[in-house]
Amino acid sequence: MDSPPAQITTSTRVFRLGSKEVELTHLDRVYYPGPGYTKADVLNYYLAVAPHLLPHIRGRPLTLERWPEGVEDGSFFQKDASSYFPPWIRTFPVERKDHQKVIHYPLVEDEADLLYLVNLGTLTFHSQMARIDDPEHPDLMVLDIDPPELEAQGEGRRTAQDTPAPTLLQKAAEVAFLLREQLKQAGYEPVVKTSGKRGVHLAFRLDRQLDYDAARAQLRGLFEQLAKKHPRLLTTEIRKEKRKGRVYLDALRMSQGATIVPPYVARATPEATVSTPISWEELAFLKDARAFTIKTVPDRLIKTGDLWEALT
Repeated sequence: MDSPPAQITTSTRVFRLGSKEVELTHLDRVYYPGPGYTKADVLNYYLAVAPHLLPHIRGRPLTLERWPEGVEDGSFFQKDASSYFPPWIRTFPVERKDHQKVIHYPLVEDEADLLYLVNLGTLTFHSQMARIDDPEHPDLMVLDIDPPELEAQGEGRRTAQDTPAPTLLQKAAEVAFLLREQLKQAGYEPVVKTSGKRGVHLAFRLDRQLDYDAARAQLRGLFEQLAKKHPRLLTTEIRKEKRKGRVYLDALRMSQGATIVPPYVARATPEATVSTPISWEELAFLKDARAFTIKTVPDRLIKTGDLWEALT
């Protein structure tokens, strides 16, 4: 088997892994204009973190968030593999509920699969919570703690973009610690990561004894208990106008076909942020959920290893 290159440069044209060959294109295209990061930088990032990322997405149907011209030039989501994908990109067929179409979700098994899809402009991968060997039973539960829009007295509505990042993260962290306590009492060992944007994600392993409906019911019950204990901070109210600045606990995300952001994927932000596992001690002091980028995460992984390894 050919060894992968240590670095992809603008002169690199082909990545080879065994019998797989990936043609690399437009490597000098600027994907993140703020820091000036190019497509080659993104490919190098994914190559560097592949040993840690691949165990989290291998065997999971993927949705691709593609930004082929960079983060300032529009995007689209792709679930169904294109006809031009090489035959060595495996897919997983899922019939839609209306029986009108079969969606062939792409799968990533190695660095060649990963870099082929990144070369198409995929910045962020979104994975499902069940693996293809048992698609009815999730083996992972991920909770998205996203700070809400905040109401400014006498000034109308403020959005999260108008609020200092530390304020947003502190509110998300407060909820994360409450959820952690509740989950530990229920026998789970949750881990945490930044979303790469405003909030944080909690995750814990499931034993695949529950299907999606049962897992969602269990999660809804936990959320309702927490919302009753902390009614000024938390809500399970679906309607945004009734949340009144409280953090929404969304159990509906535990549904077949719903996706999560895996650890170590890049986000389409001006700073080229990465959704990054952190320790609970770090969360207590972290100032900004956008603290980690495609330039800093590879070196961080050398020091920390994969803090989410228990979920692979």
